[in-house]
Amino acid sequence: MESSVQSESRTTERAHRSSNGQHVDRLSAIRHEMEYINTIGKRFVAAFDRFQVHRALLAALQEIYNFSACCILLKGDPFELFIIPSYPLSTAFLEGMIQRIANAANVIDFPHVDAEQLARTAYLDAPDELARPRGEKEIAGTEIGSCLNIPLTVENRIIGLLSLFDERPGSFDTNLLQLTTMIADYAAVALENVRLRERETALWRQAEFERQRLELILRSMAEGLLITDARGTVTSLNQSARLLFSQVGIDFKLPTPLYQLAETNNAPWVSRLVEIIGQAQRSKTVTNQEVMIGIDDETVPLTLSISAAPLHDANSIPNRPIGVVAVINDVTSNKQIERLKDEFVSVVSHELRTPLTAIKGYTQHLVRRIERRLRKLRGPQPESNQPAEAAPEPPESYDLRSLNIIQSQTEHLERLVNDLLDLSQVQWGHLDLHYESFYLADELADSVRSVQASTEQHTITLEVQARDTKILADRARIAQVVGNILDNAVKYSPHGGLIKVCLEQHDEEFQINVIDEGIGVSPEYYDHIFERFYRVHNTAIRQYSGIGLGLYVAKAIVDRHGGRIWFTNNQNIGTTFSFTLPGRPRTGPLAKA
Repeated sequence: MESSVQSESRTTERAHRSSNGQHVDRLSAIRHEMEYINTIGKRFVAAFDRFQVHRALLAALQEIYNFSACCILLKGDPFELFIIPSYPLSTAFLEGMIQRIANAANVIDFPHVDAEQLARTAYLDAPDELARPRGEKEIAGTEIGSCLNIPLTVENRIIGLLSLFDERPGSFDTNLLQLTTMIADYAAVALENVRLRERETALWRQAEFERQRLELILRSMAEGLLITDARGTVTSLNQSARLLFSQVGIDFKLPTPLYQLAETNNAPWVSRLVEIIGQAQRSKTVTNQEVMIGIDDETVPLTLSISAAPLHDANSIPNRPIGVVAVINDVTSNKQIERLKDEFVSVVSHELRTPLTAIKGYTQHLVRRIERRLRKLRGPQPESNQPAEAAPEPPESYDLRSLNIIQSQTEHLERLVNDLLDLSQVQWGHLDLHYESFYLADELADSVRSVQASTEQHTITLEVQARDTKILADRARIAQVVGNILDNAVKYSPHGGLIKVCLEQHDEEFQINVIDEGIGVSPEYYDHIFERFYRVHNTAIRQYSGIGLGLYVAKAIVDRHGGRIWFTNNQNIGTTFSFTLPGRPRTGPLAKA
């Protein structure tokens, strides 16, 4: 009985020792596997470029397999194929590998790729320190004996394909497939990190290149550049801007709030600069605002043209600028040239006015003499019920018509000269008006008669739809406006037709409409009609004459009177030019008279 119990006890003790031994062996195996995984993990973490990842992958795989080549195919545009042979391979073996890689890639839902395309992009990476020497009796094979393809995945996203090849069959143990997949996952994460790091490095390099290029552009700009933050504090100035401000005694020490600059400098142009920047801070783009620094009647002061635009951040709240970018141009030299041109035009125009005055005076004298002679020749008409026989028209009648044409053309030329004289006054804001009381209907009638005398193709009529047309304005200037618009209507009605002048009264202002049957205004000219020196250069039919000042001066005179001027294309043919005039001036000392 005792021997039986002792036997069972020894058997249980041996079983227990056997179980403990198996447990220790299992723990030892797990510890060894974890140390191996930890080692290869450190290798992949330490890899800072893709070629070090390749070496870490090759070293990890060589510890569990013997193979002829390891290949890594990465998605991209184009694909990237890296072939890492353990020793030199034959051409046939390489071609077979590439074909199998292409087939496997298409199976795992890669974008379509063919072997020929992969062969063109293949890159052989053969690290000498990990190369396995071929035995003396081993001959380079031409056929693939074993092949193993494992997708490279990161967060369930396939980024590539790992392929192992060997000349011998049965080289890859399926029991090690899970471990191989784990190594492939390490490699995939490492390759993705390298790719992100390369992309980040490329972006930083590109950003640095763009920064250097922008800095070079800003330094070489002839225009001044000023940048502020959202609060209007100047944070950046280029060299040209510093030079411009130094000319007026301002030395910016960044950062400088603009409001402090306005408080310490009472010059009007500083307030104007702050105002322009303030408009851009309110998301309004301001272009070509001229600021004159100093006033001098003899010479042109420093003149700056300022354009400002809001600076937005794509990630910030919409319509809330994070700053302002202002471009400052020194246009003083342009203003000097313009002033010289204006002075030249003014001198020439004054010289033209003297002979024009004489021509106009003598023409009027001759017209009056011929009119008196014609009245004497015709004598008193006898009272009779019988129709008088048509008497031959005396030669003086032809002379009178010729003189009327001369007089009309002289007045047209006088208006051109006046426009030239007024150009510089309008440019520099010195257009003076001499107010007087007169009847607007009478002045329109005189203008219609004058222009009608110079054209036989057109019929010019006047229609007055107002009872009392008495107005307080500059009579000569209003005549100049009406004459310019009528000349324009005649010029752009080359086939003649009716030109109607209509006078209407609306409340306390008069509206004059000049309606023609001409060629109209093409849409591309809408924004330029009232610009100086602008005219329609060419059409499909002819080129029109003129210096392009008539409507420009007309607009300036109407604006100076406090009126408005505009145009519309008629529904069928022609154009209607309209302008308004207040019955009495709305501004200035005469408004209270």
